[in-house]
Amino acid sequence: MGNFASPVACSLVVVASLCLLNFLIVVPHYFYKMTPVENIPQNTKESPVTGSPSIQAPMVVVVCEAALNNGSHQSLVNNATTVKDIEKYVDLLRESWTRQLEQLNSMLKTLLYFSKSDKWRIIVMTDTVSTFNKVIKLTHTFPERHRQRLELQHEKVWFPDKYPGIKEHWRPCVWAKQFLAEALPHEDSVVYFDTDVVFLGPAEEVWSLLRSMKTGQAVSLAPEPQYILDNPKRPYAGRAGLNTGVIIANLTRLRQLPGGGLGSAILREGSFYPLPRHDQDALNHFLMNKPHLVQEVTSRWNFAPSSCFSSAPSCPDCVSAGILVLHGADMSFYRNVERKFLTMYNAVKWLKLDENPSVLLNNVTLQLSHKDSWTPYFPCSNYTNINLALTQGLSHASSLHDHPSII
Repeated sequence: MGNFASPVACSLVVVASLCLLNFLIVVPHYFYKMTPVENIPQNTKESPVTGSPSIQAPMVVVVCEAALNNGSHQSLVNNATTVKDIEKYVDLLRESWTRQLEQLNSMLKTLLYFSKSDKWRIIVMTDTVSTFNKVIKLTHTFPERHRQRLELQHEKVWFPDKYPGIKEHWRPCVWAKQFLAEALPHEDSVVYFDTDVVFLGPAEEVWSLLRSMKTGQAVSLAPEPQYILDNPKRPYAGRAGLNTGVIIANLTRLRQLPGGGLGSAILREGSFYPLPRHDQDALNHFLMNKPHLVQEVTSRWNFAPSSCFSSAPSCPDCVSAGILVLHGADMSFYRNVERKFLTMYNAVKWLKLDENPSVLLNNVTLQLSHKDSWTPYFPCSNYTNINLALTQGLSHASSLHDHPSII
Protein backbone atom coordinates (compact mmCIF):
# COMPACT_ATOMS: atom_id res chain seq x y z
CA MET A 1 0.00 0.00 0.00
CA GLY A 2 2.86 2.35 0.85
CA ASN A 3 4.48 1.82 -2.56
CA PHE A 4 1.19 2.69 -4.28
CA ALA A 5 0.36 5.73 -2.16
CA SER A 6 3.70 7.43 -2.68
CA PRO A 7 3.39 8.01 -6.49
CA VAL A 8 -0.21 9.16 -6.05
CA ALA A 9 0.80 11.64 -3.38
CA CYS A 10 3.58 12.93 -5.60
CA SER A 11 1.16 13.38 -8.52
CA LEU A 12 -1.21 15.37 -6.32
CA VAL A 13 1.66 17.58 -5.19
CA VAL A 14 2.68 18.25 -8.82
CA VAL A 15 -0.89 19.14 -9.83
CA ALA A 16 -1.32 21.42 -6.85
CA SER A 17 2.02 23.09 -7.61
CA LEU A 18 1.03 23.74 -11.24
CA CYS A 19 -2.27 25.28 -10.17
CA LEU A 20 -0.43 27.52 -7.71
CA LEU A 21 2.13 28.51 -10.35
CA ASN A 22 -0.61 29.43 -12.82
CA PHE A 23 -2.33 31.49 -10.12
CA LEU A 24 0.91 33.29 -9.22
CA ILE A 25 1.68 34.02 -12.88
CA VAL A 26 -1.75 35.23 -13.89
CA VAL A 27 -3.61 36.77 -10.99
CA PRO A 28 -1.10 39.29 -9.56
CA HIS A 29 -0.92 40.91 -13.01
CA TYR A 30 -4.52 41.98 -12.48
CA PHE A 31 -4.39 43.09 -8.85
CA TYR A 32 -1.93 45.92 -8.81
CA LYS A 33 -3.39 48.77 -6.70
CA MET A 34 -6.86 47.29 -6.89
CA THR A 35 -9.75 48.62 -4.77
CA PRO A 36 -13.51 48.12 -4.98
CA VAL A 37 -15.26 49.61 -8.01
CA GLU A 38 -18.56 51.35 -7.47
CA ASN A 39 -20.95 51.65 -10.39
CA ILE A 40 -24.26 53.47 -10.02
CA PRO A 41 -26.92 51.90 -12.26
CA GLN A 42 -28.36 54.37 -14.74
CA ASN A 43 -30.69 53.99 -17.68
CA THR A 44 -28.11 54.70 -20.34
CA LYS A 45 -28.91 51.98 -22.84
CA GLU A 46 -28.62 52.99 -26.48
CA SER A 47 -31.64 52.70 -28.73
CA PRO A 48 -31.22 49.40 -30.59
CA VAL A 49 -30.64 49.35 -34.33
CA THR A 50 -33.44 47.51 -36.08
CA GLY A 51 -33.30 45.42 -39.24
CA SER A 52 -30.01 43.99 -40.46
CA PRO A 53 -27.38 46.71 -39.88
CA SER A 54 -24.53 44.56 -41.21
CA ILE A 55 -25.93 44.73 -44.75
CA GLN A 56 -24.75 48.34 -45.07
CA ALA A 57 -21.87 48.15 -42.58
CA PRO A 58 -20.57 44.57 -42.44
CA MET A 59 -19.19 42.79 -39.43
CA VAL A 60 -15.50 41.89 -39.88
CA VAL A 61 -13.36 39.19 -38.29
CA VAL A 62 -9.77 38.21 -39.05
CA VAL A 63 -8.81 34.54 -38.90
CA CYS A 64 -5.31 33.24 -39.68
CA GLU A 65 -4.17 29.69 -39.15
CA ALA A 66 -0.90 29.40 -37.29
CA ALA A 67 1.48 26.67 -38.46
CA LEU A 68 1.59 24.80 -35.16
CA ASN A 69 0.94 21.28 -33.94
CA ASN A 70 -2.47 21.75 -32.35
CA GLY A 71 -1.90 18.98 -29.85
CA SER A 72 1.48 20.21 -28.63
CA HIS A 73 0.09 22.66 -26.09
CA GLN A 74 -1.96 19.92 -24.43
CA SER A 75 1.07 17.66 -24.23
CA LEU A 76 3.11 20.45 -22.68
CA VAL A 77 0.60 21.36 -19.99
CA ASN A 78 0.23 17.69 -19.07
CA ASN A 79 3.97 17.47 -18.48
CA ALA A 80 4.69 20.98 -17.21
CA THR A 81 6.66 21.07 -13.97
CA THR A 82 8.11 24.61 -13.89
CA VAL A 83 7.02 28.21 -14.35
CA LYS A 84 9.00 28.22 -17.61
CA ASP A 85 6.98 25.24 -18.87
CA ILE A 86 3.73 27.03 -18.07
CA GLU A 87 4.91 30.19 -19.83
CA LYS A 88 5.76 28.09 -22.89
CA TYR A 89 2.31 26.50 -22.71
CA VAL A 90 0.72 29.96 -22.65
CA ASP A 91 2.72 30.96 -25.75
CA LEU A 92 1.56 27.85 -27.61
CA LEU A 93 -2.03 28.38 -26.51
CA ARG A 94 -1.82 31.92 -27.84
CA GLU A 95 -1.08 30.56 -31.31
CA SER A 96 -3.44 27.57 -31.14
CA TRP A 97 -5.64 27.13 -34.21
CA THR A 98 -8.00 24.89 -32.25
CA ARG A 99 -8.56 27.69 -29.74
CA GLN A 100 -9.26 30.18 -32.52
CA LEU A 101 -11.90 27.93 -34.07
CA GLU A 102 -13.58 27.27 -30.72
CA GLN A 103 -13.73 30.99 -29.99
CA LEU A 104 -15.12 31.82 -33.42
CA ASN A 105 -17.75 29.12 -33.03
CA SER A 106 -18.81 30.59 -29.67
CA MET A 107 -18.87 34.12 -31.08
CA LEU A 108 -21.10 33.17 -34.01
CA LYS A 109 -23.46 31.19 -31.79
CA THR A 110 -23.96 34.08 -29.39
CA LEU A 111 -24.38 36.47 -32.31
CA LEU A 112 -27.26 34.36 -33.65
CA TYR A 113 -28.70 33.50 -30.25
CA PHE A 114 -29.29 37.04 -29.00
CA SER A 115 -29.83 38.73 -32.35
CA LYS A 116 -33.16 39.31 -34.11
CA SER A 117 -31.68 40.21 -37.51
CA ASP A 118 -32.59 37.81 -40.28
CA LYS A 119 -29.24 38.32 -42.04
CA TRP A 120 -25.69 38.90 -40.88
CA ARG A 121 -23.16 39.93 -43.53
CA ILE A 122 -19.76 39.00 -42.17
CA ILE A 123 -16.48 39.61 -43.97
CA VAL A 124 -14.00 36.93 -42.94
CA MET A 125 -10.46 38.09 -43.67
CA THR A 126 -7.98 35.22 -43.85
CA ASP A 127 -4.47 34.45 -45.04
CA THR A 128 -5.62 31.58 -47.28
CA VAL A 129 -8.80 30.37 -48.97
CA SER A 130 -8.32 27.07 -47.13
CA THR A 131 -8.69 28.87 -43.82
CA PHE A 132 -11.91 30.51 -45.00
CA ASN A 133 -13.30 27.12 -46.03
CA LYS A 134 -12.63 25.83 -42.52
CA VAL A 135 -14.65 28.71 -41.12
CA ILE A 136 -17.51 27.84 -43.47
CA LYS A 137 -17.33 24.22 -42.35
CA LEU A 138 -17.55 25.38 -38.75
CA THR A 139 -21.08 26.70 -39.35
CA HIS A 140 -22.33 23.36 -40.74
CA THR A 141 -23.14 22.25 -37.21
CA PHE A 142 -25.66 25.10 -36.81
CA PRO A 143 -29.36 24.40 -37.40
CA GLU A 144 -30.33 25.22 -40.99
CA ARG A 145 -32.58 28.18 -40.15
CA HIS A 146 -29.77 29.81 -38.20
CA ARG A 147 -27.08 28.98 -40.74
CA GLN A 148 -29.11 30.72 -43.43
CA ARG A 149 -28.89 33.95 -41.44
CA LEU A 150 -25.12 34.06 -42.01
CA GLU A 151 -23.74 35.55 -45.21
CA LEU A 152 -20.01 34.91 -44.99
CA GLN A 153 -17.79 36.71 -47.51
CA HIS A 154 -14.09 36.15 -47.98
CA GLU A 155 -11.40 38.82 -48.23
CA LYS A 156 -7.67 38.34 -48.09
CA VAL A 157 -5.80 40.10 -45.30
CA TRP A 158 -3.94 43.19 -46.52
CA PHE A 159 -0.46 44.32 -45.51
CA PRO A 160 1.73 47.07 -47.00
CA ASP A 161 4.48 45.93 -49.37
CA LYS A 162 7.08 48.12 -47.65
CA TYR A 163 6.64 46.29 -44.33
CA PRO A 164 6.70 42.57 -45.22
CA GLY A 165 7.54 41.51 -41.66
CA ILE A 166 4.57 43.19 -40.04
CA LYS A 167 2.52 39.99 -40.24
CA GLU A 168 4.92 38.33 -37.81
CA HIS A 169 4.65 40.97 -35.11
CA TRP A 170 2.81 39.74 -32.03
CA ARG A 171 0.56 37.06 -33.61
CA PRO A 172 -0.27 35.98 -37.19
CA CYS A 173 -2.41 38.62 -38.91
CA VAL A 174 -3.15 40.61 -35.74
CA TRP A 175 -2.09 43.80 -37.54
CA ALA A 176 -4.66 43.21 -40.31
CA LYS A 177 -7.41 45.00 -38.33
CA GLN A 178 -5.46 48.25 -38.63
CA PHE A 179 -5.64 48.07 -42.43
CA LEU A 180 -9.40 47.69 -42.87
CA ALA A 181 -9.73 50.90 -44.90
CA GLU A 182 -7.03 49.72 -47.30
CA ALA A 183 -8.30 46.13 -47.50
CA LEU A 184 -11.98 46.97 -48.02
CA PRO A 185 -12.04 49.88 -50.49
CA HIS A 186 -15.72 49.44 -51.37
CA GLU A 187 -17.02 49.59 -47.78
CA ASP A 188 -18.01 52.86 -46.10
CA SER A 189 -18.13 51.54 -42.51
CA VAL A 190 -17.49 48.27 -40.69
CA VAL A 191 -17.68 46.83 -37.19
CA TYR A 192 -14.66 44.69 -36.35
CA PHE A 193 -14.48 42.06 -33.59
CA ASP A 194 -11.59 39.95 -32.33
CA THR A 195 -12.50 36.25 -32.33
CA ASP A 196 -12.12 36.08 -28.53
CA VAL A 197 -15.37 37.93 -27.84
CA VAL A 198 -18.88 36.65 -27.16
CA PHE A 199 -22.14 38.58 -27.21
CA LEU A 200 -24.30 38.77 -24.09
CA GLY A 201 -27.10 40.68 -25.81
CA PRO A 202 -28.28 41.75 -29.29
CA ALA A 203 -25.21 42.61 -31.37
CA GLU A 204 -27.32 45.05 -33.42
CA GLU A 205 -26.86 47.57 -30.61
CA VAL A 206 -23.16 47.90 -31.41
CA TRP A 207 -24.06 49.38 -34.80
CA SER A 208 -25.78 52.29 -33.02
CA LEU A 209 -22.28 53.63 -32.30
CA LEU A 210 -21.84 54.37 -36.01
CA ARG A 211 -24.82 56.70 -35.80
CA SER A 212 -23.59 58.44 -32.65
CA MET A 213 -20.20 59.44 -34.07
CA LYS A 214 -19.67 63.17 -34.38
CA THR A 215 -18.32 64.84 -37.51
CA GLY A 216 -14.65 63.95 -37.88
CA GLN A 217 -14.71 60.96 -35.55
CA ALA A 218 -13.52 57.88 -37.42
CA VAL A 219 -13.38 55.10 -34.80
CA SER A 220 -15.24 54.11 -31.64
CA LEU A 221 -13.15 52.29 -29.04
CA ALA A 222 -13.55 51.20 -25.41
CA PRO A 223 -10.94 51.66 -22.62
CA GLU A 224 -7.97 49.42 -21.87
CA PRO A 225 -7.10 50.29 -18.22
CA GLN A 226 -4.02 48.06 -18.20
CA TYR A 227 -2.10 51.00 -19.66
CA ILE A 228 -2.56 53.00 -16.45
CA LEU A 229 -0.93 50.25 -14.37
CA ASP A 230 1.95 49.39 -16.69
CA ASN A 231 5.46 49.94 -15.42
CA PRO A 232 7.32 51.06 -17.43
CA LYS A 233 4.56 53.16 -18.95
CA ARG A 234 3.48 52.80 -22.56
CA PRO A 235 1.97 55.77 -24.43
CA TYR A 236 -1.81 55.57 -24.52
CA ALA A 237 -4.81 57.48 -25.83
CA GLY A 238 -8.12 58.27 -24.16
CA ARG A 239 -8.84 58.21 -20.45
CA ALA A 240 -7.15 54.90 -19.77
CA GLY A 241 -5.83 53.60 -23.06
CA LEU A 242 -7.87 52.13 -25.90
CA ASN A 243 -8.58 48.45 -26.60
CA THR A 244 -8.73 47.22 -30.21
CA GLY A 245 -10.76 44.05 -29.61
CA VAL A 246 -13.84 45.86 -30.92
CA ILE A 247 -13.43 48.62 -33.52
CA ILE A 248 -16.38 50.55 -34.91
CA ALA A 249 -14.83 52.20 -37.96
CA ASN A 250 -15.93 54.78 -40.51
CA LEU A 251 -13.59 53.70 -43.30
CA THR A 252 -14.42 56.68 -45.51
CA ARG A 253 -13.07 59.02 -42.84
CA LEU A 254 -10.06 56.80 -42.16
CA ARG A 255 -9.11 56.99 -45.85
CA GLN A 256 -8.58 60.73 -45.39
CA LEU A 257 -5.57 59.99 -43.17
CA PRO A 258 -2.05 60.09 -44.65
CA GLY A 259 -1.50 56.91 -46.63
CA GLY A 260 -5.22 56.22 -47.08
CA GLY A 261 -6.00 54.34 -43.90
CA LEU A 262 -5.38 53.97 -40.18
CA GLY A 263 -2.64 51.36 -40.44
CA SER A 264 -0.81 53.25 -43.19
CA ALA A 265 -1.00 56.48 -41.18
CA ILE A 266 0.41 54.70 -38.11
CA LEU A 267 3.37 53.45 -40.12
CA ARG A 268 3.99 56.82 -41.78
CA GLU A 269 4.10 58.59 -38.43
CA GLY A 270 6.56 56.05 -37.03
CA SER A 271 4.29 54.82 -34.23
CA PHE A 272 5.25 51.32 -35.39
CA TYR A 273 8.63 51.64 -33.67
CA PRO A 274 10.41 50.45 -31.57
CA LEU A 275 10.16 46.92 -33.00
CA PRO A 276 8.44 44.62 -32.41
CA ARG A 277 5.35 46.56 -31.39
CA HIS A 278 1.86 45.29 -30.64
CA ASP A 279 -0.66 46.86 -33.04
CA GLN A 280 -2.74 48.12 -30.10
CA ASP A 281 0.29 49.90 -28.64
CA ALA A 282 1.00 51.50 -32.01
CA LEU A 283 -2.61 52.65 -32.38
CA ASN A 284 -2.60 54.18 -28.89
CA HIS A 285 0.65 55.99 -29.64
CA PHE A 286 -0.80 57.31 -32.90
CA LEU A 287 -4.11 58.49 -31.39
CA MET A 288 -2.81 59.93 -28.11
CA ASN A 289 -2.61 63.44 -29.63
CA LYS A 290 -5.58 63.01 -31.98
CA PRO A 291 -8.64 62.76 -29.69
CA HIS A 292 -10.81 64.30 -32.42
CA LEU A 293 -10.64 61.01 -34.35
CA VAL A 294 -12.00 58.88 -31.51
CA GLN A 295 -15.42 58.33 -29.99
CA GLU A 296 -14.48 56.74 -26.67
CA VAL A 297 -17.28 54.53 -25.38
CA THR A 298 -17.76 52.63 -22.12
CA SER A 299 -16.53 49.12 -21.47
CA ARG A 300 -20.09 47.83 -21.99
CA TRP A 301 -19.16 47.52 -25.65
CA ASN A 302 -15.88 45.67 -24.97
CA PHE A 303 -15.64 44.33 -21.43
CA ALA A 304 -12.29 42.70 -20.60
CA PRO A 305 -10.90 41.61 -17.21
CA SER A 306 -9.08 44.94 -16.96
CA SER A 307 -12.49 46.67 -17.11
CA CYS A 308 -12.84 45.63 -13.46
CA PHE A 309 -9.71 47.47 -12.30
CA SER A 310 -10.24 50.30 -9.84
CA SER A 311 -8.44 52.54 -12.34
CA ALA A 312 -10.96 51.72 -15.08
CA PRO A 313 -13.37 54.50 -16.12
CA SER A 314 -16.82 54.12 -14.60
CA CYS A 315 -19.33 52.12 -16.62
CA PRO A 316 -22.84 52.71 -15.22
CA ASP A 317 -24.45 51.30 -18.37
CA CYS A 318 -22.66 47.98 -17.83
CA VAL A 319 -25.14 47.38 -15.01
CA SER A 320 -28.18 49.35 -16.15
CA ALA A 321 -28.13 47.98 -19.71
CA GLY A 322 -25.91 44.92 -19.29
CA ILE A 323 -22.49 44.05 -20.71
CA LEU A 324 -23.03 43.59 -24.42
CA VAL A 325 -19.63 42.29 -25.59
CA LEU A 326 -17.50 40.15 -23.28
CA HIS A 327 -13.84 40.10 -24.35
CA GLY A 328 -11.68 37.16 -23.29
CA ALA A 329 -8.51 39.22 -23.59
CA ASP A 330 -5.21 37.58 -22.68
CA MET A 331 -6.88 34.20 -23.25
CA SER A 332 -9.06 34.69 -20.17
CA PHE A 333 -11.65 32.32 -21.68
CA TYR A 334 -9.04 29.57 -21.32
CA ARG A 335 -6.86 30.60 -18.39
CA ASN A 336 -7.55 31.20 -14.73
CA VAL A 337 -7.49 34.99 -15.08
CA GLU A 338 -11.08 35.80 -14.07
CA ARG A 339 -13.40 33.01 -12.87
CA LYS A 340 -16.59 34.72 -14.00
CA PHE A 341 -15.28 35.09 -17.53
CA LEU A 342 -14.61 31.36 -17.55
CA THR A 343 -18.14 30.72 -16.24
CA MET A 344 -19.80 32.81 -18.94
CA TYR A 345 -17.64 31.43 -21.73
CA ASN A 346 -18.13 27.80 -20.76
CA ALA A 347 -21.87 28.37 -20.65
CA VAL A 348 -22.08 29.83 -24.16
CA LYS A 349 -19.47 27.48 -25.62
CA TRP A 350 -21.90 24.59 -25.16
CA LEU A 351 -24.95 26.69 -25.99
CA LYS A 352 -27.57 25.17 -28.27
CA LEU A 353 -29.09 27.80 -30.54
CA ASP A 354 -32.64 26.72 -29.71
CA GLU A 355 -32.00 26.56 -25.97
CA ASN A 356 -34.54 28.25 -23.70
CA PRO A 357 -32.93 31.46 -22.34
CA SER A 358 -34.64 30.94 -18.98
CA VAL A 359 -32.88 27.61 -18.49
CA LEU A 360 -29.52 29.09 -19.48
CA LEU A 361 -30.11 32.12 -17.22
CA ASN A 362 -30.88 29.93 -14.21
CA ASN A 363 -27.79 27.80 -14.76
CA VAL A 364 -25.48 30.79 -15.24
CA THR A 365 -26.92 32.68 -12.25
CA LEU A 366 -26.39 29.65 -10.04
CA GLN A 367 -22.78 29.22 -11.20
CA LEU A 368 -21.95 32.90 -10.76
CA SER A 369 -23.39 32.88 -7.24
CA HIS A 370 -21.38 29.78 -6.45
CA LYS A 371 -18.20 31.57 -7.55
CA ASP A 372 -19.02 34.41 -5.13
CA SER A 373 -18.84 31.99 -2.22
CA TRP A 374 -15.28 30.79 -2.76
CA THR A 375 -13.35 32.98 -5.25
CA PRO A 376 -12.88 36.38 -3.59
CA TYR A 377 -9.55 37.31 -5.20
CA PHE A 378 -10.07 37.95 -8.89
CA PRO A 379 -10.26 41.18 -10.94
CA CYS A 380 -14.06 41.42 -10.86
CA SER A 381 -14.47 40.31 -7.23
CA ASN A 382 -15.13 43.87 -6.03
CA TYR A 383 -17.05 45.06 -9.08
CA THR A 384 -20.48 46.08 -7.81
CA ASN A 385 -23.35 44.10 -9.39
CA ILE A 386 -21.08 42.27 -11.83
CA ASN A 387 -23.42 39.25 -11.91
CA LEU A 388 -26.30 41.51 -12.94
CA ALA A 389 -24.13 43.14 -15.60
CA LEU A 390 -23.21 39.73 -17.04
CA THR A 391 -26.78 38.40 -17.14
CA GLN A 392 -28.88 41.42 -18.17
CA GLY A 393 -28.98 40.27 -21.79
CA LEU A 394 -30.04 36.77 -20.81
CA SER A 395 -32.72 38.16 -18.51
CA HIS A 396 -34.13 40.24 -21.36
CA ALA A 397 -34.00 37.29 -23.77
CA SER A 398 -35.74 35.14 -21.16
CA SER A 399 -38.53 37.71 -20.76
CA LEU A 400 -39.08 37.88 -24.52
CA HIS A 401 -39.14 34.09 -24.75
CA ASP A 402 -41.60 33.67 -21.89
CA HIS A 403 -43.72 36.69 -22.90
CA PRO A 404 -43.40 37.04 -26.70
CA SER A 405 -45.93 39.89 -26.77
CA ILE A 406 -43.39 42.17 -25.04
CA ILE A 407 -41.96 44.67 -27.50
